[in-house]
Amino acid sequence: MDKIAMESTTVNMHSKLPPTSGKFAPTSPDQPAPAAFALLTLYVALIFVRPQEWVPSLMGWPIMPALILSAFLFWLFSKNKVVNAPQFYILGVLMLFSPLTVLMAGEGISSALNAIVELAPLYITFLLIAATALSRQRVRTMMRLMIGGAILMSAHGIQQKLTGVGWTGEVPILGRMRYIGIFNDPNDVGLSLVTALPMAMYLLRNSRRLFSRLLLLISIGVILWGIKLTDSRGTILALGAILGVYSWRRYGIFRTLVAALVAVPALFFLSNRLDTISPGEESAYGRVDAWYEGIQMLIDNPVFGVGFGLFGDHNVLTAHNSYILVLAELGIPGYFLWFAFFGSCIIMMYLLQKSRKQTKPDWQLIMESRIQGSTEKSASSVEEEVSNNDELAEEDRALARALFLSFIGFATASFFLSRSYSMQLFLLCGTAVAHYQGTRLRNPAEKAYRFFEHFIFWAFTSGTSVIFLYFTVHLLLSLA
Repeated sequence: MDKIAMESTTVNMHSKLPPTSGKFAPTSPDQPAPAAFALLTLYVALIFVRPQEWVPSLMGWPIMPALILSAFLFWLFSKNKVVNAPQFYILGVLMLFSPLTVLMAGEGISSALNAIVELAPLYITFLLIAATALSRQRVRTMMRLMIGGAILMSAHGIQQKLTGVGWTGEVPILGRMRYIGIFNDPNDVGLSLVTALPMAMYLLRNSRRLFSRLLLLISIGVILWGIKLTDSRGTILALGAILGVYSWRRYGIFRTLVAALVAVPALFFLSNRLDTISPGEESAYGRVDAWYEGIQMLIDNPVFGVGFGLFGDHNVLTAHNSYILVLAELGIPGYFLWFAFFGSCIIMMYLLQKSRKQTKPDWQLIMESRIQGSTEKSASSVEEEVSNNDELAEEDRALARALFLSFIGFATASFFLSRSYSMQLFLLCGTAVAHYQGTRLRNPAEKAYRFFEHFIFWAFTSGTSVIFLYFTVHLLLSLA
């Protein structure tokens, strides 16, 4: 047996072990760099807890940089590095292109270096998650950390609602709950809550213990309460999109439309501001006007944009749209890289939900067998053969479905928020790429997703999205 076959056999043997059979050995292909992953887990937990920003004895300590750099060094000197997904080099090129746009905007080398310092933690976080969280157990660990962060922020918001101030000392803004640091804006809190919700639903559905199910039900209730307390319209729309896509894929379009008649009033209950959405409303008009200014920046600077992080130098308000923000700051090339990075993560999770080994439909396989003179294969035998050849575990599909729904929520909410470089995005993308790489390790026959084979698709899709944004902005301005 050659080396590849031996590795395939080893991976498949590990994938068939029952959940109670113990952890993989440290040298297991889908659990590399255990020390790096342990430090990464602590780092991600502190992203949400953020004690260095509200515990007096920890203020000023470089806890986060020390943790992420230590994790990176442990990974760098570890064995069995798995970096076979296209997102690694797409994001790498984007991280190099972004400081270049600052230089082209005439801001100088120091500003370009500041851009690198700002982007480096995001890239390293993505890299470490995507390269180490390959096993299902580690993917679920990342999910639990994001769910835990959502519960923590929701509890903080509930305390603000009941007492007027959270344990961090932070108070609500205009009656809307918020956290600290990078989650100081209610919209950022809402974005984290809505992307964690499908993960909590996945764990609930796959939990077998009564206590765990009860705990998860309470957690989902707390997160929904937190979503209400953010009073974020973008978050509510993202929640509606998640529920709609889930219902559509599970129950079909007709039942989904019927369920929407009940669900839409419930969404209005979660936000007091949802019924104020209109192009003429003051807040909405300000956003549309910012979108228009972003489009004008793109027209004036189509190649390099106005420079990474420089949108605010050209407009009083932020873009309030993650897609337009990238277009305005990085131009068409930068937007293509960002859009392809984000979109390919979503496509990967979509494709993992179904078998890609059967490249031809059943009817075509039957017809080909009959044309070739073989009458032994019936429709049932073809289906049985396809089923037997499909080695992708249902657990891998279920994880992909949960991450796919989280992406739906993020993609919807980010249309109304300037969160192009949000840490939540890189946590989510890192987990998705990790699951993709781990699934391929457990199923070597699973076809690899090669970016350059889909280059034209992403060029067309990103270009179409630019046209869509352009006409959408002009339509909304005409209605205001």
